[in-house]
Amino acid sequence: MVKFKVLISLLLIAAATVGFSNAAWITLKAELAQVLIKQAWTETLQTGVQVKPWQWADTWPVGRIIHPNSNTDLFILEGAQGNALAFGPGRHINAGELGSGSSVIGGHKDTHFAFLEKVKVGDALQLQTPDGIWHPYRISSKRIADIKNQTLNVQLNQKRLYLVTCYPFHTIAQDNHLRLVVELKLGSE
Repeated sequence: MVKFKVLISLLLIAAATVGFSNAAWITLKAELAQVLIKQAWTETLQTGVQVKPWQWADTWPVGRIIHPNSNTDLFILEGAQGNALAFGPGRHINAGELGSGSSVIGGHKDTHFAFLEKVKVGDALQLQTPDGIWHPYRISSKRIADIKNQTLNVQLNQKRLYLVTCYPFHTIAQDNHLRLVVELKLGSE
């Protein structure tokens, strides 16, 4: 009986060690990805050419946003599919180019776009485009959209920036169809 308890204890310790090392590996990969994305963005700004953060990446940085009130500084990736969103917010490719038309950027509510929970109408946000220019935006509205029954209602013919994430925050749902839509207007409007 003592040998059985020792064996069970050793198996539990081994399982815990594997679990913790897997979690550490995921965290390490996420941190390394941010370093590589930042380097790719810096090279994009210097050369004017889109640079992938790693050779096999199917996304690349297309912008950077800073929200000073929450000390948030994020690189925007091309595409809003799951593989891009795992590493940062993503620009919906069917919307306009960043800074020149209306753009829609999606992100996960529990990682990169968690700061949206506390943003307020009137808050400033800076958007940097690949040409190095910083565009000042102000939050003009926050609303909840039920994508099952309505569209996100974005104005693609105006210079707007839309940040979209799942809603509500701090919940786990398999079939969540609510979205927080944060609309921003150019600071000079």
